[in-house]
Amino acid sequence: MANPLLTVVTVQTGHRYPDLWVSRLAAMVARHLLEAHRFIIYTDRPEPGRFSAPSAAHQQLEVRDLEGGALRGFFGKLRLFDQGLTGSDPFLFLDSTLVIRASLAPLIAIARSSSASVIGVRDWNYPILNSSVLWCRPDAYTQTVWDAWHQGRYADVAFPGDQNVIFHVFNEQAPAALTYWPEGLVSSYKVLRKLARRDPEAAQHELEANCILKFHGRPKPEEVLHPWRHPRATILRHPLQPRLWSYLADDIRAHWR
Repeated sequence: MANPLLTVVTVQTGHRYPDLWVSRLAAMVARHLLEAHRFIIYTDRPEPGRFSAPSAAHQQLEVRDLEGGALRGFFGKLRLFDQGLTGSDPFLFLDSTLVIRASLAPLIAIARSSSASVIGVRDWNYPILNSSVLWCRPDAYTQTVWDAWHQGRYADVAFPGDQNVIFHVFNEQAPAALTYWPEGLVSSYKVLRKLARRDPEAAQHELEANCILKFHGRPKPEEVLHPWRHPRATILRHPLQPRLWSYLADDIRAHWR
């Protein structure tokens, strides 16, 4: 049986990040995912013409109502675990704070060959899931993530963000249904910059092996491109190492567009 049209989704709620970043994400996906796919933006403001669409013929861009705008802060993507909103077909979720550097085909091949309900990134700082790049195969386990949150099952738990909720639910109900991308496919910008400080050659080798750079915390890509405008996130982190102030700026500029 042929695979359904591949679906890639992102979430844009509130005003934390510019809409331009979402448009750039769609453009990066179009460049690095050559099979036909639809790119769906779930948002609390589904206004026509809000996001610019790439001209790629193999990408269909859709803007949909998240139908859960009351989800504040880092919890908006939990709504994606409700099949009533997203349907039952598998999808790839991508944060808007990513820079896609190379073909996404290896991720898609890994995802399609896996029977896991969710594939995510193994967090770089804590022994949990990082939810910046997720493959979701909707089933009873994934639905439980939304149901548990929506029904207030964990109302007495102070979760820092959505990934903590997802990890907690799977840890309780089906640890084996949650798995992780092979190490190196998705890299942390901050971890890579830290490695470059002591071993530039190793950092370059890791960079060449990955397909996605994740910008968690600070700096964000815009800050790396303009360090003098954002010294706290760049210059003051490494005041005696100017080569790190705009670390990978050329690479970011080439892909984040």
